[in-house]
Amino acid sequence: MATLTFIGVGRMGSGMAARLLGAGHTVQIFDPNTDAVDALVQQEAIAASSPAKAAQGAEAVFTSLPNPAILRDAVEGPDGVLAGAAAGVTIVDFSTVDPETARALAATVEAQGGHFLDAPVSGGVAGAAAGTLLTMVGASDEDLANVRPYLEKIAARIVHCGPVGSGQLTKLSHNMLVAINTVAAGEVLAAAVKAGGDLETLTEVFGAGLAGSKMLDHFGKTLFTEERPPLFALDLMHKDISLCLKEFGQFPMPLSQLVMQTYNAARAKGLGGQDSTGVNEIYEELFGLQLIAQTKEN
Repeated sequence: MATLTFIGVGRMGSGMAARLLGAGHTVQIFDPNTDAVDALVQQEAIAASSPAKAAQGAEAVFTSLPNPAILRDAVEGPDGVLAGAAAGVTIVDFSTVDPETARALAATVEAQGGHFLDAPVSGGVAGAAAGTLLTMVGASDEDLANVRPYLEKIAARIVHCGPVGSGQLTKLSHNMLVAINTVAAGEVLAAAVKAGGDLETLTEVFGAGLAGSKMLDHFGKTLFTEERPPLFALDLMHKDISLCLKEFGQFPMPLSQLVMQTYNAARAKGLGGQDSTGVNEIYEELFGLQLIAQTKEN
């Protein structure tokens, strides 16, 4: 079995790294969060003190990091992957960043004889743990073929989107549409409940008709629950929306801009650490209701 490296073992990365461990690979890990590292060490992962040391001897390196700056430092910084990896190493990035960052990192890695793939994922923490993620890959045919056996341990669906950067373009577009759906569904539901509608009836009808969506179904695990678990932080969705609007800056996207302002308002209210569906607490406050209460009453 291969020796692999995983940089960034937070809520998403830990699940993916565990899948590789479960497949029998030796997995060397790095993350500044010692609790996250310790949890994987208990599953026989090998902790390292830097990305460079974690990458030593690895056939492939996987990264799952929160933003472009942290990703760049982890790959090409003084203690980054390239400082410790063998010549010809393959780096697969599961982070959600911008296409420009992916292409720039690919150029740096390739200049040192290595290979770089951008492979952002969708499916959440549960999908990472279960190996049911969707991954959107930007890479050459050959590079994807070489890492496909590893990706198949992590993702149930692997979509080759095109050359490096294409995966990120696809993921940012995906998350922009998710954000639009989140705000649109929350706004309409809050208004309909305020007008006298029954939340359970509304969601049943919406789900059965053309208004149905996976995002509406997801509300049942997040927005409509008393706990409202932070499965995907509002701050992270805000980051993805920002990157998407920057990427599409030359295009008129008034609806996307309005959604961005709604997320700005939610962050200004201190909701950044909550689940991204918590953006709809803006509407709950405006209409003087709580969607949870409506679900519990019915």
